[in-house]
Amino acid sequence: MADPTKQSTEERLAALEAAVETIQRSLRMLGVPSDRRGKDQPHPKTATSTRPGARDEAEKPMRPGIRERLDSPAPEPGFFATLLDRGPQFWISRVGIVLLLVGVAYLFKYAVDQGWLTPWIRVAFGLALGATLAAIGFRVQRRQRWFAQVTLGGAAATWYITGFAAFQLLQLVGLPIAYGFMVLVTIFTFWVSLQQEEPALAVLAAFGALGTPFLLYTEAGSVQGLMTYTCVVLLGTSGIYLRKGWKSLLWVTAVDAWLIVLLALEGTANSSDRMALQGGVIVIWLLFWLVPVTRELLAQRDPSGWPPAKWQIFGARERRRLQDDLSWLVVLTAVSAFFASASIWSVSADDSLWGAIAVAGGFVYGLAAGGLSRQRIGSSFTSAHTITAAALAAIGFVFLFENDLTIVLWALEAGVLHTLARHLASRETSSGDSIFPSLTSTAYLLSGIVGIWLLNRLVEGGLPETPILNARAAADAAVIALSLVSTKWVSPKAAPWFWLLAHVAVLAWLARELGALAGGDGLVTAAWGVYALGLLFFMKTARKVALATLFLAVGKLVLHDMSQVEPIWRILLFLSFGGVFLAISYYFTDLLSSTDKESEVTERNREP
Repeated sequence: MADPTKQSTEERLAALEAAVETIQRSLRMLGVPSDRRGKDQPHPKTATSTRPGARDEAEKPMRPGIRERLDSPAPEPGFFATLLDRGPQFWISRVGIVLLLVGVAYLFKYAVDQGWLTPWIRVAFGLALGATLAAIGFRVQRRQRWFAQVTLGGAAATWYITGFAAFQLLQLVGLPIAYGFMVLVTIFTFWVSLQQEEPALAVLAAFGALGTPFLLYTEAGSVQGLMTYTCVVLLGTSGIYLRKGWKSLLWVTAVDAWLIVLLALEGTANSSDRMALQGGVIVIWLLFWLVPVTRELLAQRDPSGWPPAKWQIFGARERRRLQDDLSWLVVLTAVSAFFASASIWSVSADDSLWGAIAVAGGFVYGLAAGGLSRQRIGSSFTSAHTITAAALAAIGFVFLFENDLTIVLWALEAGVLHTLARHLASRETSSGDSIFPSLTSTAYLLSGIVGIWLLNRLVEGGLPETPILNARAAADAAVIALSLVSTKWVSPKAAPWFWLLAHVAVLAWLARELGALAGGDGLVTAAWGVYALGLLFFMKTARKVALATLFLAVGKLVLHDMSQVEPIWRILLFLSFGGVFLAISYYFTDLLSSTDKESEVTERNREP
């Protein structure tokens, strides 16, 4: 080889151009876009022109909004666009390996039908095919990394199928040998995924590992053995996630773990099986709660050593809508663990012990939310723990208390969530692209559930035996009061809806409680009128609502009370409402105009 120091400048330049072409060709084969321009070299379209007057045009100020659009980042590609960016090699290779496996399956079936292959020859053929694919993958892993991943994954899939066939279909080997073979295939696949930095292979290994007990199912299996094996596999996959941050692996193992718990519920025949399954549920709960949070804390303290967790199974770039998915995992894990435990022990709806367990769990998650808030971890994780605490507390209230007290506690919880959301509003970073709800939206959701529940109680409950002085009336009145108090912390746009709900609830509450008394129809009409007068005199912003309520009372008087109440009540009601309307027309002639002026002044003061 010639000495580089003795080469001419032209020879060195030609060698450099050849090296660049080789690198670009390799990048194109990997599906990675390349650009021969340096980072500091301007693009031909954006380079400064040398023609006369070009500098003056470049220095002209841009119209408002143009600079912002130019400086704003380009929109992130959608899900399908990300998949299409992988290049033709990605799809051709995947389709090719699938077609190869299907063809091998048809070849096996045809050979068996023709009597060409003995059972041992079929198993040997499957082992040899897997070994061939693995050898090809290791052979080309430096030159064609994407192709190596496909062939190595195909090798693992072939071996899993071969092990299943050798034990279940052909019955050539015993359970220990089949289990040992499946475990070796799983270890190999996990090792290859770590070597290749490919989460798809890790997902395949997780599927194979967690599916092995079902692929090799026998009547002699036990719940204890199933849960022990599952927990060992989950410990391994959680360790891989903790180091690599592969969200796809974490989610696949979480879903598979809860499916295994669901299937194992049918096999719990005695208390020892229940204890084993409960132990597995506790391990699953702790792993999928603490591991994501721990990694987030480590990544925050040392970003270089712990890169952010990403969805890498479909591409290196992560869509913003998937950034908060681990927050969903925190919430779903806690709720799933509670209901799975309740199903294991066949908990009844009035079991106070499990209600206390749920409330205690909510308290633990509330403390965790406070700790994470002080650690300045991502706001979605803090909100996730707060929402989990609220969900567990709400579930616990259902187990602990009757409906009357439960709805009051739910309304109180909604008010607390509104207060926390207002307090933490500056820290919440959830945007419209997030798939995880903010604490504010959760508070509104709970308030909506309480509102619908309250209206249903007021309409469908029927008349009480003891009007006013009963637990149901007190509970509903407390919920109405709490909804009014919550307006102090909700947004100005939502506050009118809370006031409207409370107003309708008050009218329904008066109708239900007073309607049970003697002459209740007349009392309800009179109470509506007094309530409307109170709004008219003491709440300037509700004067239009007060007038509407007065007209509603008059409509009830004319359409309903004339045929239902006693004549003396009818006379008193007509005289009273007539006098009230005459007084209003005399003393409050400018009532609506003054209210409109006050509203205009208020809106003007709100404008910046």
